[in-house]
Amino acid sequence: MIEVNCDVCGSDEAELLLALQGSEYRRCIHCGSIFAKWIPDDYETVNETAFAADLSFSASKLRRANSAYQRKLHRFDAYRKTNRFVEIGCSAGSLLVSARNMGWQVQGVDICEASTDFARTQHSLDVHTGTIETAGYEAESVDVVFSNATLEHVRHPLSTVQESARILRPGGVFYADTVNWDSYTREILGANWALISPIHHLHLFTPANVLSLCAAAGLNHLKTWTTGARVEANAQGSNFHTPWYLKLCKGPLSMMTRFNNKGDSIEFLALKPLHGEAAALSS
Repeated sequence: MIEVNCDVCGSDEAELLLALQGSEYRRCIHCGSIFAKWIPDDYETVNETAFAADLSFSASKLRRANSAYQRKLHRFDAYRKTNRFVEIGCSAGSLLVSARNMGWQVQGVDICEASTDFARTQHSLDVHTGTIETAGYEAESVDVVFSNATLEHVRHPLSTVQESARILRPGGVFYADTVNWDSYTREILGANWALISPIHHLHLFTPANVLSLCAAAGLNHLKTWTTGARVEANAQGSNFHTPWYLKLCKGPLSMMTRFNNKGDSIEFLALKPLHGEAAALSS
């Protein structure tokens, strides 16, 4: 394991939130970033093994979720200008296929070699094995940079969003769907929630630190929204038993997340300013 500091501001001053799996989640006292203090020194190998084992599930998403993908992709119709769409963490390419079917010119990146090989050979997609930083896309050429269940995995989220901002055209948007630390699910389950895993999820997000991340990358935060509430444990080896009254609360809690940003999935959208405009202070 190797020790790291806050990736967003570089500070080594952080409060302990939770210790598990031989590591700790800490919150930077300066920018609010939540990060795993110790990470595997062979993190890329750990990721490759996990994602390769999950490849068949990822590949099956195209058949199961195509209509859901299309509903999500329609959110970006208003930002179409160059018609270029890049996905970070594209996995086997299921969402990119849906975007291509909707007329987008698509490209993707993923660090998992097994996934990118599948996307190229089975779907004829233009995908890069590596990170957005190593892909070398042209500056100011992309309408949308999209990431789903990915930002929590990257070692350097600020660099990831900064590079996304570099390749976005002015007026283009960055979108992410990731793990919300400030959720009912985390408050109820803690380490009994499978997504609380510092070995795999190096960074966790909140409505507040999303604003800090966007501002540090020079993007204008447009919107944050959250969904979902889980009351039953799904972490491997957990012996947590949900009290009956919490089971009754699941529906109301899920409804409330639409209004108070306490859902376990946090989504946010950020805009690259037009030339001559400075990034606004997030609020």
